[in-house]
Formats: sequence, structure tokens, C-alpha cells
Amino acid sequence: MVPPARRGSPAHRPSRRNDIVQASIRVFARQGYADASIQDIAAEAGVAPTAVYYHFAGKEDLFDVALRRIMETVTAVVRAARADDEPGDAASLGHVIEAVWAWLDAHPDENQLLHHHLPGVTSQARILQQEFEAIHVQRAFAYLATTAGRRSRRSAIADHATASLAVRTLNSLVILVHPLRSEEGPIARHRPRDVRAALVEVAERIVSVS
Repeated sequence: MVPPARRGSPAHRPSRRNDIVQASIRVFARQGYADASIQDIAAEAGVAPTAVYYHFAGKEDLFDVALRRIMETVTAVVRAARADDEPGDAASLGHVIEAVWAWLDAHPDENQLLHHHLPGVTSQARILQQEFEAIHVQRAFAYLATTAGRRSRRSAIADHATASLAVRTLNSLVILVHPLRSEEGPIARHRPRDVRAALVEVAERIVSVS
């Protein structure tokens, strides 16, 4: 006869890795990378520091994992708003901007970490940032107005340079507006819906004149 299972003793203990990553996002957003400690993150996650080290090599490794998760989620939000194989136009550009805006507003810790604590924090963070920007710069080319009847190699080169400048300006604008509208930012006093509408309008102008 098989003895009955003991109550309160699951067959296996679920990994706390996800809880630790989510706790780290909250702690890094609240304290910044330099002031956050493994002990702080462990306390936030409700685990012992040894549990954090079981899953991660240290604070730098944990920060990079948290940052990658945020960037991958933002990219997923963008692709849900307009898939890579769908054509880009003014309507889909506005849809993408508003989808990312809504997600960031719903996830203030991720927003804080992505836009306020990112630059140069770790060497891997810089690589992740470059990869993230490359993905979205490439996607932004789909929104550009096409120019027909190019007559020379020189004009084609000029067109490509103009297009590259346009998509990088577009991406920089969409990224930088979020820290500018934060609680202490220079446009914090403006209503979010007005700033969002202005962002969409300027973004559409950028791609329409390229």
C-alpha cells in the first residue's frame, strides 16, 4: 500500500528565479544599481541571499538578466502592435507608440530601470542596449515614405543617409520622451495624453518627410 502524501510537502520546490528577477527590478528601480545590494534584493524577494547566488553569479549578472527581460518584453509589445512582416504606416506607428506608452505606464519600475538607470551600468548592459536599439532602428525603416525614381547612385546614397537619420531620430525621440515626462522631468507638468499625442504627431512628421 502506498502511504498517503504528506500535506504541505510538494513533490518539488518551485524555482524562485522569477521572483528574484522581479524583486531585483523593484530594488534597482528604487535604489539604483550602485546602492542596491544582493541582501536588499533577497529581502525584497523573501529569500536568503544564498538563494540569489544559487541562481545568479552576482549583482551584475542579475541586473543584466532583469534588463534583458524588460527589453524583450518591450520588443514583444512592439511586435504585438505591428508584426515584423506587416507594412508600416502612420496608423501602425501611432499604435506602436501608444502600446509601448501604455505598457510603461503600467510598469513604472521597469520604466524607471530602463530609462533612468541604464546607461553604462555594466558592460553587458551596453551591449544589450545596442542590440535593443538595432532591432527597433531596423523596424523603423518600415515607416518611412518611399522615394520613387532615383536617378543616380549619389541620390541613392543621400536617400539612405536621410532615411538612417530619420529612423535614429525617431527612435531617440520615442525613448527620450519617457524620462522627460517623469516626476522630476521638464515636461512633467503637461498632461500625459497631450504629450503622447504630440509625440505621435512629431513621429509621423519625421517619417513623412524622409
